[in-house]
Amino acid sequence: MFSDQEIVKMTIKGKKDSFNELVMRHSSKVYSLCLRMLKDPLEAEDVTQETFLRAYRALDTYNSNYSFRNWLLKIASNLCIDRVRQRKGISFTDTDDELINYTQSSFVSPEKATIDKENIEKLTEALYTLPVRYQLVLLLRYLEGLKYEEIANVLEEPLGTIKTQLHRARKLLKERYFND
Repeated sequence: MFSDQEIVKMTIKGKKDSFNELVMRHSSKVYSLCLRMLKDPLEAEDVTQETFLRAYRALDTYNSNYSFRNWLLKIASNLCIDRVRQRKGISFTDTDDELINYTQSSFVSPEKATIDKENIEKLTEALYTLPVRYQLVLLLRYLEGLKYEEIANVLEEPLGTIKTQLHRARKLLKERYFND
């Protein structure tokens, strides 16, 4: 099995089919991030495809000293931010059942599932009232599981800035979640 960096080199050298392996490895993570940011499955699919298209076109700019996954997530997050900015004024308060279902476990009692769904809906609504930048750092940290350093790398921000944004985002989310 080849590493991401080796597959990138093979693709650049002309073995175009090898890029499909990168798509297969990383498409679910990219789609997951896009779905959480955009709350629209079709739009998330579009942005996921656009992410891989842009990555393919820019493979020669990829620095193999860094994680390919983080590079992809950076492209995806930038595209999502652009989409959110384009549709300013659209309410994020509508709950997306696919997002809710995606985050729920299917191995719980009906009562717990109902309570969990209500809590997730309330948390999702609170999350989507935050500024886009705060949404992004929270999603990358808690849903994608990235470390602070990885988030700083993806967003090209100093580590201290990321820590500050996460602190402020958590505080604001807590206020909005518990004050409703």
